[in-house]
Amino acid sequence: MPNRNSQSRTPPKRKKPILSIRARLIVLALLAIAPLMFERFQGLETARANRTERAYAEVSDLARRGAEAQEEVISSVRALLQVAAHVYTRIPFEQNDCSKYLKGLSNNFPWIETISIAETDGQIRCSTQKRAVGLNIADRAHFQQALHKRDFAISDYFINATRQIPSVFAAFPVVDDNNSVTAVILASINLDWMNKLAASAAQKPGSSVLLIDGTGTLAAASASEQNLIGKSFANLPLVHDMLAHDQGTMTGAGLDGVRRIFAYVRVPYTQARLAVGLDEDAVHNGIDRAISVAYLQLAGIGIFVFIVTWFGGEQLVVRPIRSLVRTVMRFGRGDLEARASPESWVAEFEPLAAAFDDMANKLATREEELRIANQHLDELASLDGLTGLANRRGFDRELERAWQNAGDRREPVALMMIDIDHFKLYNDRYGHVAGDTCLRAVGETLSLVTLEQAVLVARYGGEEFALLLPGLDVARAASLAEEARKSIEDLMITHAEAPRGLVTISIGVDSLVPTTGEAAADLVEAADNALYAAKRNGRNAVVARSPLLFRMAS
Repeated sequence: MPNRNSQSRTPPKRKKPILSIRARLIVLALLAIAPLMFERFQGLETARANRTERAYAEVSDLARRGAEAQEEVISSVRALLQVAAHVYTRIPFEQNDCSKYLKGLSNNFPWIETISIAETDGQIRCSTQKRAVGLNIADRAHFQQALHKRDFAISDYFINATRQIPSVFAAFPVVDDNNSVTAVILASINLDWMNKLAASAAQKPGSSVLLIDGTGTLAAASASEQNLIGKSFANLPLVHDMLAHDQGTMTGAGLDGVRRIFAYVRVPYTQARLAVGLDEDAVHNGIDRAISVAYLQLAGIGIFVFIVTWFGGEQLVVRPIRSLVRTVMRFGRGDLEARASPESWVAEFEPLAAAFDDMANKLATREEELRIANQHLDELASLDGLTGLANRRGFDRELERAWQNAGDRREPVALMMIDIDHFKLYNDRYGHVAGDTCLRAVGETLSLVTLEQAVLVARYGGEEFALLLPGLDVARAASLAEEARKSIEDLMITHAEAPRGLVTISIGVDSLVPTTGEAAADLVEAADNALYAAKRNGRNAVVARSPLLFRMAS
């Protein structure tokens, strides 16, 4: 109880949160009009979502068609090179005749820019381009792949140094009757299919077609972005996502900074990605404006409701409640003589004031005994009655404290989750009295083994225990866990229903350094997952996140 001097002092004036009651009244008023606006917002948002879904379907179809076009082109080139290789082994060509033959082949395939034949040392013997004759391509990956794997090979996209356009090379080995590779036939393929795809997509305003090679460099693009060809965009979120997956969709900024709805696929036979995007503003044209207008209307109604509720509620509701709150606050600050009866209340608030006075009288007489009882209960509530260890409540409280301290110090917190193997079978065979004795023995042993390291040994629930070890990393905690496992095994508690004939434990271990966005529950979950892994691995084992796997049950 406060002394007379403290009672005579005038309590310091503090700024009251007078807006809290008004805010609640305003919310109630807004909730009354919410159904009127909900249906309209729902319709607009549904229309917007449908447009987005259709846009994703459209760009996905375009990207798929582009990839299929590339696959068809490469398949036809493969067949052509295979035929050319077969003819080359049967008919000996002089250089001029060879070039004429190759030129005749390429004329029938408009997407083939050049065809060349290279010796096994990489030197081009003949080609549809005279300046290519005599060049050595032994260092080209596709040439080496075709030569050594004796199969069709495709290069990645690259920018043609002469024409500044993207190209890709195909290579096919020439194998003679002795099963030896005598030459390699090569063809450079243009992107005529890419131009057709870009023209098809260009029917949509603000569309974009991109071809990104395996390194994140733009190899080809629609007309509006051709000035970016040859530049690397590997760090752009769009390109980063594309290179991480073979196919997918996303909405984000394109290479030119315009937000688009994209779909992308990996181009067959290569590591390149083909992306098709539609301008997000164009897709949602009209819908976004209607949504904005609806929100402005809601804001206007909300302001009107706010004004009416603010001034009308002051006299009718807020003022009498504020007076009652002041009386309650006096009582809460320790003025146990504070009562609501001296005030004059309207009929609606009289029962509340009377109830408060009755409550204040009873609380004043019981405050001291409740304080003492609460202290005792708090101590009892944190202990397990059987083992004398901390219980789940005490563990949770200590875990939060250790997690906070470790976060401030940037130190790890380790946790062991322990389960007695086949304990239900032990209880069924030996009885609950023996089961209780077993639990106490395990708890005492765990406390002794980890005496110097564990901040807390707790009975987490049933036959499960938890050990909190601040400052330990995974490796140290796992080593300590193995000592604990061995110590329980060394107790030699008979368990006829267990595979080893003894009481054993399974332990899951993890250690985390708290970071922003993580909670102590993440550490419990990680250690629990490790415990389940130990059980799956046969029990009588320690499993740590590393993962470190110690001695298993034999």
